[in-house]
Amino acid sequence: MKLIGWIVGSAVALALFYWMIVIGEGTYFGRPVVRLIYRLGAGVYDRVRAPVTRHDHVHLLGPLRVALLGRPQAALLDVATGTGRVPLLLAGEAWYTGAIYGLDLTPAMLERAAAKARAAGLSGRVVWLAGSGDELRRWASGTFGAVTCLEALEYFPRPRRALREMWRVLQPGGTLLISTWTPRHARWLPGKAWTASRMVAFLQQLGCAEWEIRPWQPGTYDLVLAVKPWED
Repeated sequence: MKLIGWIVGSAVALALFYWMIVIGEGTYFGRPVVRLIYRLGAGVYDRVRAPVTRHDHVHLLGPLRVALLGRPQAALLDVATGTGRVPLLLAGEAWYTGAIYGLDLTPAMLERAAAKARAAGLSGRVVWLAGSGDELRRWASGTFGAVTCLEALEYFPRPRRALREMWRVLQPGGTLLISTWTPRHARWLPGKAWTASRMVAFLQQLGCAEWEIRPWQPGTYDLVLAVKPWED
């Protein structure tokens, strides 16, 4: 019986560890743990994410075109850029000529992003910056034609403040492109995951009156494209 109890206890502990570290990516432990996980995982991050990101030209480039519709020269900020998924995708597109900024909390992830940019001959195309998504004071209000944040907000310690900051630095008429968890998937991260309906409700409080919700990664993520209204 002791052996069975030990096996059950070990299985429960392993499942809890998997949920807290792999699914939750340390978010319940706070920013230092999240940052540590990404620092330790920077070297394998792209390999782990390859099954999803290899289809970005099909599933992500279209929404980015919509976000920058009529604004091919507008600057873009990618919050929690990681290894540069969005910036490098856009930097290789001839139609887009705006300045691109990739912001991330973890220098190790930015180092990987910069290395990928150099390898692709795009090192001068993107500005990589270390910093938090809930503190964007280095930029004035209305700086960017588009702000993106993918697969990240649920791991922020202050997501509402981050959303306010992203909305602030967005130009009137500009688009915030942000991922949200599907309702079914959100059950795995109670209190942290944002669904599309929750996101839209919060953005409405900030003044958003025009948005679109798009299925993105079936069963896992949706995309919300929210347009900042023109000032009176």
